[in-house]
Amino acid sequence: MNSNSIDIEKYNTIEKERNQTMSNNKFIEWCKELNIGSRVEVVSEQRLKANELMSQYTKYTRYISKRN
Repeated sequence: MNSNSIDIEKYNTIEKERNQTMSNNKFIEWCKELNIGSRVEVVSEQRLKANELMSQYTKYTRYISKRN
């Protein structure tokens, strides 16, 4: 594995845990009480997929442009 590759299974596990934490109402309330991160929000599954696809597309186009 080179420095540019990622472990997809590990990435997916981390993202799943992050999404569960970020959508936990107790966590959101705790952040509000302590004025932590104004961007904490519950995000829909479709929005997460759209963001991931956009990220992959952006990375892919950068990769292609470097190859040429």
